[in-house]
Amino acid sequence: MKWNKKLAVILFSGIIAITATACGGSGGGADDAHTYSVWLYNAQDSSYYTDYAENPALQYLLGKEWNGEKISLEFLVPPLGSQQNNFETMMTSGDFPTMMMNTVADAAPKMYESEMILDITELVETYMPNYSALLASNQELRNKSVFHIDGEDRTLALYIANENAPYHYTGMVYRRDWIAKYGTNPVTGEAFSGGYTDPENVDSWEDNVVFPSGGTDPVYISDWEWMFEIFTKAQEELGITDSYCTSIYYTGYDWSGGLTGSFGESDMVWYKGSDGTVKYGGDSDSTRAYFQCLNKWYENGWLDPDFNERTGDMFYSIDATSVRQGKVGMWQGLESDLGGRLDLKDGGYTEGIYVSACAWPINDVYGTESCKNVEPWCTSASASLVGPGFFIMEGAEEKDLATLLTFLDYLYSEEGSVIRSLGLNTEQLAEVDSDFYEKYGLSQGAYTIGEDGRYALDSILSSDSGGLTVAVNVDKLPGVELVGSVDYGYAPTYEHSMDLWLQHENQGQLWGSDALNNMSSEDSKTVSDALTKVLNYMELHAYEFIKGIKDIDDDKEWNTWCTMLGKMNYQKIIDILQPYVDEYPDL
Repeated sequence: MKWNKKLAVILFSGIIAITATACGGSGGGADDAHTYSVWLYNAQDSSYYTDYAENPALQYLLGKEWNGEKISLEFLVPPLGSQQNNFETMMTSGDFPTMMMNTVADAAPKMYESEMILDITELVETYMPNYSALLASNQELRNKSVFHIDGEDRTLALYIANENAPYHYTGMVYRRDWIAKYGTNPVTGEAFSGGYTDPENVDSWEDNVVFPSGGTDPVYISDWEWMFEIFTKAQEELGITDSYCTSIYYTGYDWSGGLTGSFGESDMVWYKGSDGTVKYGGDSDSTRAYFQCLNKWYENGWLDPDFNERTGDMFYSIDATSVRQGKVGMWQGLESDLGGRLDLKDGGYTEGIYVSACAWPINDVYGTESCKNVEPWCTSASASLVGPGFFIMEGAEEKDLATLLTFLDYLYSEEGSVIRSLGLNTEQLAEVDSDFYEKYGLSQGAYTIGEDGRYALDSILSSDSGGLTVAVNVDKLPGVELVGSVDYGYAPTYEHSMDLWLQHENQGQLWGSDALNNMSSEDSKTVSDALTKVLNYMELHAYEFIKGIKDIDDDKEWNTWCTMLGKMNYQKIIDILQPYVDEYPDL
């Protein structure tokens, strides 16, 4: 087997964090050929069940015959904190599951050439008519699933196909209740007011907050810094002495898009410019402006002083303890943080909390003129029609893959996509020997069909913070994810926050794009090696500029940084990437 640990690390580095633990099976009466193991990077909220076999929608599906056979699924989910070790052990041992979830865009050709995953072209063409039809109609899905290898098109992966572009799952959020309580109008100096119109409704917030830029949402870096001053005041008045205004990823930056993209048309690594050419931004004026900004925040006490020590935290869950205790003013959060969902109503610092989302800011303070007043160019926000992918692993030839893929193809059908995305209706629920739905007040099923023809989630689910909604469906498996045909019952304030996370669509960030997804194995390895080398250097030294160990305004110090990055021959990578970006220009 052509495999090594370094490739395991590269592949794993792009996988979104595992957030739950489960290991179990589902189904009954299946023989070994029809028992399939599935490796997932996360499971449902363990407060509902710890074994995915208890999922009622899954029980319903596995009570059916597929291709004339009963099947069983066994789910493998690593414990929280051991994800990378589990992944590497599995890869280096060659002890593969039948199917593995994957979120790394360019992994398929590498893993195929390393004899780790199977070519499923003929199986898809024969047993998956629904998925085949999607491949023919959805170019983005085809670019990620089908690869041109040795002169032939080979289907190497099954991807979740989003019915419409979905909301992003994460973005920047802030304590708007602190702004309303401790802030004043930047023009009139009058105190703000705000609060819940319905104490029982976590989204029923109204206020008269206005930002220095003139609107009701923060737009610029100067708006953020105005908020930091208010957060500092709030913390002082509340007696919070062990916190800060905001934090960043432990490396000091997010190379895959984020705040680094707010300082002009640039990125920390390779990116596509507005003229279509590939560029490198690690030694650009934009990167220097970013460091100047973060250094100012650090010196002012606004930035988490221990950010570079939080190596075990995911980018969307930095210092979660302080956030959940209500001590932090701004952080990168999840949908479940929005509104009043963090209020424990226990008299602590989260009492009366209201969390609002904001878009990535436009820099209007730091760096040269080229770095200012430019809409964020390289962002992590995306509105993709494709979700995570799944591989059929080497060794699975011993299984009846025709039956497995027949089952999976059902989840790409209209009927199957409803079960996968929403859960069971009343009639289907009657066929399942489970009281789970009834236990949580869903005796009439997960949804109804509204007057507009859309699926309307039960009110219990539409007001849920996310855990129960996922526990009643099977969206951990491949299939179609319903978006536009579902009325989720979002409150206007909640929907507005979700819209803000997508306000600046990615225009230049390349990682995960179809261009990189279709690179040759040789080119992909060259690019991955160069990226790893560049990121390793920046990880070692970026925090020094942020914390003032090195003076970002000292030309000698900055030129040393630029010289070291230049020695890594980033022009070679530009030359490799450009033809692919020309062929696949859409990001």
